Amino acid sequence: MLKKKLLTLLTVFALLTVGICGSFLPLPKASAAALIYDDFETGLNGWGPRGPETVELTTEEAYSGRYSLKVSGRTSTWNGPMVDKTDVLTLGESYKLGVYVKFVGDSYSNEQRFSLQLQYNDGAGDVYQNIKTATVYKGTWTLLEGQLTVPSHAKDVKIYVETEFKNSPSPQDLMDFYIDDFTATPANLPEIEKDIPSLKDVFAGYFKVGGAATVAELAPKPAKELFLKHYNSLTFGNELKPESVLDYDATIAYMEANGGDQVNPQITLRAARPLLEFAKEHNIPVRGHTLVWHSQTPDWFFRENYSQDENAPWASKEVMLQRLENYIKNLMEALATEYPTVKFYAWDVVNEAVDPNTSDGMRTPGSNNKNPGSSLWMQTVGRDFIVKAFEYARKYAPADCKLFYNDYNEYEDRKCDFIIEILTELKAKGLVDGMGMQSHWVMDYPSISMFEKSIRRYAALGLEIQLTELDIRNPDNSQWALERQANRYKELVTKLVDLKKEGINITALVFWGITDATSWLGGYPLLFDAEYKAKPAFYAIVNSVPPLPTEPPVQVIPGDVNGDGRVNSSDLTLMKRYLLKSISDFPTPEGKIAADLNEDGKVNSTDLLALKKLVLREL
Repeated sequence: MLKKKLLTLLTVFALLTVGICGSFLPLPKASAAALIYDDFETGLNGWGPRGPETVELTTEEAYSGRYSLKVSGRTSTWNGPMVDKTDVLTLGESYKLGVYVKFVGDSYSNEQRFSLQLQYNDGAGDVYQNIKTATVYKGTWTLLEGQLTVPSHAKDVKIYVETEFKNSPSPQDLMDFYIDDFTATPANLPEIEKDIPSLKDVFAGYFKVGGAATVAELAPKPAKELFLKHYNSLTFGNELKPESVLDYDATIAYMEANGGDQVNPQITLRAARPLLEFAKEHNIPVRGHTLVWHSQTPDWFFRENYSQDENAPWASKEVMLQRLENYIKNLMEALATEYPTVKFYAWDVVNEAVDPNTSDGMRTPGSNNKNPGSSLWMQTVGRDFIVKAFEYARKYAPADCKLFYNDYNEYEDRKCDFIIEILTELKAKGLVDGMGMQSHWVMDYPSISMFEKSIRRYAALGLEIQLTELDIRNPDNSQWALERQANRYKELVTKLVDLKKEGINITALVFWGITDATSWLGGYPLLFDAEYKAKPAFYAIVNSVPPLPTEPPVQVIPGDVNGDGRVNSSDLTLMKRYLLKSISDFPTPEGKIAADLNEDGKVNSTDLLALKKLVLREL
């Protein structure tokens, strides 16, 4: 293996140095990954096909030297060159990966989207992660370069190149192409700013402030550090969505082992596990996202026998309601069993059910995977799916977990009308606790007055309000644009704080992403830039939030368990009753602190003896 060869070479070099110089000279630190440079001048370097295509050395084109790899005979967009780098990439470390790509040919149009991808096994199945997708122009070598952190639990770590996925690929999508000069070098990760205010401290007393992140986003060390400094709520970007937790193979196996049972879909937490472990380790409350959605839910979940045949019939309403209940039940039970200490304080039960462009405000029946925006919940169940989803969530979610409806453009009047209609029905049935306002804003829309009006309408129903996916689209990185964005954030947060102080029950503010570099929007929409540095928007927020007045700390007198400012026989009597379980608590919140006289975190007979001595001394 390359690592072993490298260490051997370094050892030989060190011994030679001793022999020549008489003493050891300091050797520079070396990383095997720094030596990954596949230029194909001496062979394939381990690269080969993913499928039936051909991957071979060629001198037809080359970015450097004489040779490159040619890929031909592709029948699917995922066909392309792949290499296993398990032995040379260190788990948990961050790398910058790059490869040059080129295509030629009169039959092809001038441009094509290509992707550099990571594939690894997480112990339960293969996981795929995009490193970089970019447009390649015909006849020009184009560098695909991106950064990734190799998951600490990964096995069979592979890198590959493919054209952009298409359901029905054209000859253009299945083109021949060339790659050359693949490199992998350790990423030079920046340090976060540790001396700036913490967002969770700034908003303390107002509401939780959280971040949304995927496993890949939160993998780099500075991302973890930034999250822990600023946030006290975690939303999983994709890993708890239906397509991530529904386990097709296990579902089919269960159906076949149980006489064709079609109503008990099986789930897996494998995609969510790294984030669940992070939340567990750092005791971070989680905002669950999302149980029921027309998007990112596989079509097989809605078909008879869970068929993957696109011509198979849809399941009946009766079957789908049973599947819905068991899916929610199985997920809640798995989370409670495997991660009992991870607190889910809220769940988005139904996400984006409303389409204001239809007469009834509901999405058009059909497959979102075939016709974007359509809903298979409307196809198979109809509008009832919303109430039923909340019924099942109320039944199986933790008792103290708040249930939310979540949507975007939630400030527009017509859409707000339809959402309130849904919320009113759910509230009357005792099934909903809050409204999730996604808050994907642009620089000029919505207006602050629209925002305020919609919050007041939702709050009037007696619901909690949470801003669940906040970002402000900004394609411009000029100082002028960043200052303008900062003012936009300031206006939003100032209004939010004012409404909170007025008494509106706003309980969380969640930013959708960690840094600009990994935002789903592209551009510069968040508070931190690609180097994990605070932007003007960050300072505009922290400087506009007035700290709440703090009450002076209560002085606790050891032994004063009734809180009357004295230590006497009354305290001794209360202590005895507490230890005999005649009472469940002391009269004041500080009673247990006062009762723990030896400060070992427990109240027991040792403390009772110490209290007796104190009382006798007072007498």
